[in-house]
Amino acid sequence: MSAGDDDFALLGLPRRAALTADEVRAAFQKAAAAVHPDHAADAEEKERRTARFTRMNEASARLSTTPTRLRRLLSLEYPDHAAAGRTVVMDEALVSLFTQVGGAVQAAAQWAGKQRGAASFLAKAALAGQEMLAREGLEAAGESIRSALDRQQDALAEIDRRREANQPVDDELATLAQRAAFLEKWQVQLQSAWAGMFAALD
Repeated sequence: MSAGDDDFALLGLPRRAALTADEVRAAFQKAAAAVHPDHAADAEEKERRTARFTRMNEASARLSTTPTRLRRLLSLEYPDHAAAGRTVVMDEALVSLFTQVGGAVQAAAQWAGKQRGAASFLAKAALAGQEMLAREGLEAAGESIRSALDRQQDALAEIDRRREANQPVDDELATLAQRAAFLEKWQVQLQSAWAGMFAALD
């Protein structure tokens, strides 16, 4: 991987697993300001600035989300491990969260389908209890996801401490990258379920 492919270096960021989206955003704004195309002296310089600005924007997008940031870190520091890939094994907590999210999403979808099919005010009123349960399920699943994300951030900070001490962390980093992808996917599913419920009320 060439220096130009190092998203962290491109934005002037340290290679840390526990970077936050706010840290990445601030670094992008600072780095991009120095190469903004609008500040170019001529067309040739504007073209160069535009290309670099685009690369910075893409790097910012990759580093802002935990799964892609961890994959970039793996590819930079453990390229052989990153290329080999691995199958993540869900522990009991992850399986439980998967079940909770899936159940909440399914309950929300079932209510939304009945709500859209209800032809009268009374029919819709009869679904109020199911709506409340569906909302509570989504809220509880969302809280579980947030708790998992907090634990994930703590684990990433520990990974960074171990890396600074020159301890091997490639296996743990790969596992965290794949688990982070699950959490991100489930977050999107919950957001979609909420959107479906709101749409059914229109």
